[in-house]
Order: sequence, then structure tokens, then C-alpha cells
Amino acid sequence: MIINLGECDVIFLSFDEPNADQNFEHLSSEIPRAKRVHGVKGFDAAHRRAGETAQTPHVVTIDADNVVQDPAFLNNKFAVSARDLGSVFSFSARNTLNGLEYGNGGVKIWPRDTLLSLRTHENAGRSEGAVDFCWTVPYYQVNRVLSEVWMTATPAQAFRGGFREGVKFNLADGVLAYTAFPDLPRAEALPRHIGASNYERLRVWCSVGADVPNGDWAIFGARLGCAMTALDNFDHALVADYRWFSEFWQTKVLPTWGNARVRSRMKTKLGQRLNEELGLSIAELDSEASAFFKSAYRGRRAFGPMAVV
Repeated sequence: MIINLGECDVIFLSFDEPNADQNFEHLSSEIPRAKRVHGVKGFDAAHRRAGETAQTPHVVTIDADNVVQDPAFLNNKFAVSARDLGSVFSFSARNTLNGLEYGNGGVKIWPRDTLLSLRTHENAGRSEGAVDFCWTVPYYQVNRVLSEVWMTATPAQAFRGGFREGVKFNLADGVLAYTAFPDLPRAEALPRHIGASNYERLRVWCSVGADVPNGDWAIFGARLGCAMTALDNFDHALVADYRWFSEFWQTKVLPTWGNARVRSRMKTKLGQRLNEELGLSIAELDSEASAFFKSAYRGRRAFGPMAVV
């Protein structure tokens, strides 16, 4: 089966990202047919609005912190098997913070009907869908990197991105490792449940990025999100709540850890705690070491169906 991407609506999704206008201008210069959905509160609601805005059977979505590196691909034809035609195809994106290349934030091709019928995140009908789409709709991971994610333009954006990934990498199929394996020590439950690739990515999020402006905020966020979820019984579904996140940032994070020295000490303590209680073996890397890691790292890849409903 062939999906003619050149005939698909392209929807740019933005909310409060500081680089959204610049990235949409870049996308529009390459893909003039691109449309923008802006300011819709909620992950689920924004994607359903994308489905309502689009008119084509398949829809390409691009997150606001993404810069498409291969726009010509979106005018090509995409061959898929008949059995996967109803899947969401998630392309890898390279995160400029830490060099990771996987589906987080990447370009996606959706059946429009799937967008219109979503019930995830803030509208999840099942607990497994409260944090990510990929656990409750058919998802197909494609290794090809189509874009770069720039998510450290401000301290708030960097912290939010890191915190969300620190939380999400405690889950697989929407279920916490410690729920799936309640009889195992948490340090054993986590790698068994999330697998080698995501375990590795979690360690990278918690270690790499000191060479990037606001990168320390992202690393701090990843460590805090992981510790709160794995060790402090944090309600992980809150990462999909825009209001909660804004209040958490304004009333807890900035007043407590806004000072760079205080945050640095806390980041180190969090690293020590995660290493001692979860066995993550994360590292304190300076700017030079982070840059070297990204120049040399070639991560694990995922390919194929990720979820079956």
C-alpha cells in the first residue's frame, strides 16, 4: 500500500514553545501547505484538533520544538504493508541536547480517523494511555531521522522536557515497572520492564547535555522526574496536565532550585540516589565530556510495531 505524503495535510502543533514561531516559519518555507494548530490545552485535545483541521485520510503532525531536516521526504510516497495501514508511523528525531535518536518528538503519520477518535493523556479511557499515545493506539517505529528536537531554549522548556522523559522511562506499555514486578527490588524491576534500549536512554537523559545552554535544567529535570516516579510514588499521569506542570514549575521548582549552585548540589544528590537505589550508574559529565559523548554515541534502534490494541 502507498501513502502519498505529498497529498497529506501537514499539521504543526504548538502550545507555548519559545521556538515555535521560528520553527513554523522554517517548515512553511519548505512545505507551504503546512497548517498550524496553536494553543490547544492538552495533548489529546491538540491532536484531535489536528484531525479536525485536516481533510486528508492520513495526516502528518510535527511538534513545535522540531526542525524538519528532510522536508523533501514529506512530498514522497511512503510504502506500507496493508496490515499496518491503520498504524501511526513515528519517525525518529535527533535530540540536540543529548544526541539520542528515537521517536520522542519525531514526525508522525496518522490515520485521520485515529486522531479524531483519540482518548489519551488528559482524556485517557485507560490508565495505560495517560502518558503517551504509543501504548493504546497501533504504533510503528521507523528508524529514519527526519527532524531535530530543540527543547532547551529556556530553563522551563528544558526542565519540562527532561522531567517528562525521566517519568516516562519508568513505564512500558503504560505500566510502571514497580507495578509490573512488585516482588522485585526496584533496581531489578526497572531494566527488566522497560528493556535495554529505554534503560540506556534514561541513563543518557540523566547524564548528557552540559554543553548545551539550559542543558543542566534538562538533566536535573530527568533525574527529578525519575526519582519522584521510581522512589517517591509520584502520580505519573500528572505529566500530561499543563496546569499542574505550570504550578509545579512556578511554586516548587523555581523557588527551591532556581539558584544554579543549589540546583547543582541537588542534581548531584539525585544522581547519587538514583545510582544507589536504582543502580543506574549515571555520570556527572562536564561540557567537554557531553560533547564527546554525542560525537561518538550510536544508540540502539527500534523498528516495527510498538503496540497492538
